[in-house]
This record gives sequence, C-alpha cells and structure tokens, in this order.
Amino acid sequence: MDEKGLSEEEVLAELSFFSNLDTSFKKVLSSMCTIPHPIAMTAYYQFIHSNVGDPGLFRGVARMEEEAIKITAGFLNHPNPGAAFGHLTSGGTESNIEAVFHMKNRSAVFQDNSDTKPNLVLPKTAHFSFKKIANLLSIELKKAEVDLQSRVVPKSVESQIDENTIGLIGIAGNTEFGMCDPIDQLSEIALKYQLPLHIDAAFGGFVYPFLAPSRPAFGSKFGFDLPGVTSVSIDPHKMGLSVIPAGILVFRDKSFLDLSLDKIKVKTPYLTSRDQSTLTGTRPGAAVAATYAVMKYLGRDGYQRNVAYCMDLTDCFQKELEKIGLKPYLDPQINIVTVNIDSSAIDIDTTPAPGTNFNKETETTREKTDKIRSLLLEKYGWNVSATKTIPALRFVLMPHVTKEDISDVVSDLKKLLDDEYGKKPQR
Repeated sequence: MDEKGLSEEEVLAELSFFSNLDTSFKKVLSSMCTIPHPIAMTAYYQFIHSNVGDPGLFRGVARMEEEAIKITAGFLNHPNPGAAFGHLTSGGTESNIEAVFHMKNRSAVFQDNSDTKPNLVLPKTAHFSFKKIANLLSIELKKAEVDLQSRVVPKSVESQIDENTIGLIGIAGNTEFGMCDPIDQLSEIALKYQLPLHIDAAFGGFVYPFLAPSRPAFGSKFGFDLPGVTSVSIDPHKMGLSVIPAGILVFRDKSFLDLSLDKIKVKTPYLTSRDQSTLTGTRPGAAVAATYAVMKYLGRDGYQRNVAYCMDLTDCFQKELEKIGLKPYLDPQINIVTVNIDSSAIDIDTTPAPGTNFNKETETTREKTDKIRSLLLEKYGWNVSATKTIPALRFVLMPHVTKEDISDVVSDLKKLLDDEYGKKPQR
C-alpha cells in the first residue's frame, strides 16, 4: 500500500483501466450470467451497506429475504409457500454444499462412525460443485448413467443406492446441455427409499417454470409439487436477472432440518440474533434487495417474456445453423445449444450417451472444436464454450444476446470452417 492515497480522479482512472480489461457481454455466448435488470442494480446500490447476516440491524432486508423465499417456493409449485424455509446464498455451489451438508448430518451414523463413508447418488452430468462437496464433506459420489438426451437414467440411480446413501441429486437444466432429469421418477425413488432429494436448478429454475405451453419442455416437473423433492437450489443471478452473487436455497419446510440444523447453528451473542444457521456469516443484503426487487417488478408475466425472448433466440440460432449445414447435437429444451462441427465423428442416433469414452476419430473432432473455439475469440472476439462429454461448441442464448449477434457469430463460424476445412460441414 502506498504511504499516501491517490486522488479520486486517479483511482477512477485505474478503475476504468481494469474495467476495460473485463469482457463486456456484447460478444459473450458462453456465460450463464447476464446483465442485471436496471431495477436490480438500483436496489443493490440502495442497500449496498446492509448485512442480512445481522437481521436485527437490517430488518428490511431480512423481511425481503423471507418474501423472496415465499415467491420462489410459489413458482416452484410448493403446496404452501409460506411453510417453505430457506435463504439467499452466493449461488449454486454454496446452495448445493449446504443441502448435502444437511443430508449428511441427518444421520448420526456418519457422525459417530468414522469408518463408514456416506455416499451421494447423482447424475454423471452433475455440476462440478459436487466434486468440491465430496472433498469438503468426505462423501463418495456414485454417478448414475445418463441417456442419449443427457438425462439421468432412474434405474441406474436406484441401482446405486445402498445402506450408506444419504440422498439423491437431480438436475433441472444441466450445465452442458440444459436438460432436465426425470425428476418425477427420482421423486418416487426418493420416497421408496426414504431419502432426501435435492434438485440443482441453478440455471433451469428461472426457465422451466416460465416456458410457453407450445414448448416441448413445458410442464417439466422438478419442484415441490413432487412429494419426494426436499430442497431446490436456484440462481437469480442467472436467468433471474439479479446481480452477482445471488443464489437461493429452498427447503420444503423447516422440519426437514430438525436432525441437522444444530450441526451448523452457532451462537452469535455479538449480533442482534441469538444464533446463525447459514453456511456464511456476513451476507450481502444488497443482493437480497436486488433479487426481491426484480422478482416483484417482473412478476410471472415478466419472466415469461424473458424466457420467450431467449427461446426465440434459440429458434433463430438453429435456423441460422441450418443455413451453413449444422444443427444442434441435441434438440435444445431451453436456451443452451451445443453444436458438433464435424458430424463424421459423432452420429447422435448411434453415439453412446454423453460421458462415454469415444474413439480416436472423436478426439480429432475435439481438437478441431477447440481450435475453432479459440479462433472465434482470437479473430472475431466471440466468447463461446465447449462441452466436456462430447466434442461440441456450446452457446448460451442469454437476454443480452441479439438476433444480430446470432447472425454475426454464425457467419464468422462459417468463415472459419471454410478457411480451415475448405467447405462447410455436411449433416
């Protein structure tokens, strides 16, 4: 640190320099986050000083958090939203950690017997946060198979369950393909074996409930109308149009935590509350206010319009791809599109499910994919991602994307394919 501080003008100049190093959302088709809604940003600045971890001092944000949980439980089809229990987190990773923490601590067996290692059954397509959870909580991950549509196979889930299983995980909008697992069947399995079922809906939670009835994925169930679902994580800072960081963890009711809440609860005599039972202590009230504000402002109709816009972009993107001889690896359920640029290596009708080992020809396609992805950024400034389980480019059509962006990125993709391989790929 310098002995003497800089002037305001000098600091602002430095901030501008660093801001210019960041990527604007203009050419970003890789991120599941987007530009926050203006009302979310206004609310954020108004409550920038508040700490929802000290609810007695900041009663306003504490009440907004309670209301945000009720609103979320409502569009997740909770039969009694007022009975739902939860709080805002920093995002899906924290929400998933806490949900599994409670799963483990519901059983005294895994507290008293160090020789017994608990396990968690989850899809192969589960988010990488569960690898962190396994290390943090000393839990074995038992990965169930997925089908050709990147959805977990219920029979595979059931076959993995044993006496050390502490819970099940389902995904509503997986990271790579945006697919929703058959949560209704997972719910039945959870009830059969009396296991908690946590749903990771970090991305899909603000998409699936607001899809138009004409969409194939309309009516995909993953919420509290399925009796086996005990908790859901959902990220307002993604399709919820709130600020970063903003996640929500909702439990069906507080009674689910009767056996585990004391394992995380600590006395906090120096705060205005007698105890605290969240994973983190100080929590930004500004994110709570931003999330509450945008949910109240948009309402169900506003989120339906937001999702409709993104799905219209998804349709437009597919049409533009067809013009250059490409199509999605999987028909997208929501606004995530994966594109295989070399169909000679992978045929969707004969390829094993995502996550299966592929042949050398497929690895060659992966190298081609990585090269095209790099060139899209180096030559044209496009930020796109690639899938891990199959060699494909991955595009996320978020609210900041325009149809002009889609036309431009597909045009640039065609130029690269023509330059690199002499002709456009054939499907």
